[in-house]
Amino acid sequence: MNKYVCLLVVVGIGFFTSCRTAIQTVAPEEAFEEVRFSPQESSFVIPLVFSIQELQNLVNKYTEGVLYEDNNIEDDNFMVKVSKHSPITLSIIGNDVQFRVPLEVWIKGGIKLNTFGVSFSDYEEANGSLALTFRTKLDVDPFWNVRTTTSFVNYEWIKQPQFSIALLNFPFKIVANNIIQSEQKNISTIIDDQVRRDVDTRKYLETAWDYMHEPVKLLTDPPTWLTIKPKGIFISPFIANAQELSLIVGMKAITETVVGRKPQVVKTNLPNFKIQEERNGSYNVQVSVQVDYEQITEMASKYLVGQMYTFSKGKKKVVVDKVNFYGDKDYMVIAVLLSGSINGMVYLKGIPVYDPATRKVVFSKLDFDLDTKNKLHKSANWLAHDVMIKKMAPYFSYYIGDHLDEASKEIKSNITHKQLHANFLAEGTLDELKPEQIVLTKEGLIAVVNAKGQIKLFVTGIDKY
Repeated sequence: MNKYVCLLVVVGIGFFTSCRTAIQTVAPEEAFEEVRFSPQESSFVIPLVFSIQELQNLVNKYTEGVLYEDNNIEDDNFMVKVSKHSPITLSIIGNDVQFRVPLEVWIKGGIKLNTFGVSFSDYEEANGSLALTFRTKLDVDPFWNVRTTTSFVNYEWIKQPQFSIALLNFPFKIVANNIIQSEQKNISTIIDDQVRRDVDTRKYLETAWDYMHEPVKLLTDPPTWLTIKPKGIFISPFIANAQELSLIVGMKAITETVVGRKPQVVKTNLPNFKIQEERNGSYNVQVSVQVDYEQITEMASKYLVGQMYTFSKGKKKVVVDKVNFYGDKDYMVIAVLLSGSINGMVYLKGIPVYDPATRKVVFSKLDFDLDTKNKLHKSANWLAHDVMIKKMAPYFSYYIGDHLDEASKEIKSNITHKQLHANFLAEGTLDELKPEQIVLTKEGLIAVVNAKGQIKLFVTGIDKY
């Protein structure tokens, strides 16, 4: 009896194992291409915004004390001393800056008579106030230096000096004209010199120009750097409003993205400018979003490992025991270990692409590798290849929406209200973050993302530079 039992066991084992197919496939070669980002042309706008209040502070800072003095009373019976009465105020007329200069006027005047050998004199002091108005035209020379031309406009007595000497005929107009003639050049020179010295456009632009050559870190993981290679620079005419005086400087540049180490800085000199109306500060750069193969494998394994697929009306069954991902140039290779009616590793290949509808990386042209397909055709032709692929394909996709959201957040933090320098504040927007292509590296896949937006660099604190 034992002899028959043993025979049945042997036959049963033989039958059972004969239903299983062992497959020996050749793994596709692991190969990668260097990641290259296409250079993009971008525009950067640098609004040199000068606060009217800060300009006003500058002019007042250097117009203190006595501005004009006439100590000779013998020539016209008057002595005059002029100093600043109250702060100089600025206003905008068209695109010109208008200065109102209130002056304190001290006058000592009197009469001196000599009649019939008898001399008589009487002198009296009085105070008044006078306001002079100047207008300044602004321009920029080819070397980025601000040039101003200040001229006198008019004057008005705020308070005329009052004298009690009956015979004294005070020549207000003559005194005012004397003050204007002496102070027009003096005050105009003060205004022009201080604007030229303290509103140093070239200094700000050279600082900005040098800074633009510094690589900007866009992402931390992987380290992603934006490099800017300026190609041209231009300027628009001055524009003013009640609070600000602005000069728009625009720059055309080639922007490139580098993944890995911080690139070396190669600086160039600030070129001379050309006049051009340009207010569009649009940038167009490429950044990368990296996903490791381990992450993709972990996500796919979560749903695939343990899955059973049946064929031939339930007579054939295969179970997914393990999955693994790696790259082969443009193709993603998916290694799937099967057990059941087939025992062994099979390989699928597909081209990873981005699906904007689902924000997932999916695979186009997904199919068994040629070697795997040939061996399945010979030893397991019952396996419905297309059906198997369609059943597994949804689990090979990978959602990168959260990676894109994180990249968007990090880019915004590096361009939105970012104090780049004591006198420069970056204000930028990220209008679009769109994956353009998927590149495979040794570590994983990189979604090459095109970032578009607007960026401006504001000049601040010119009275503290």
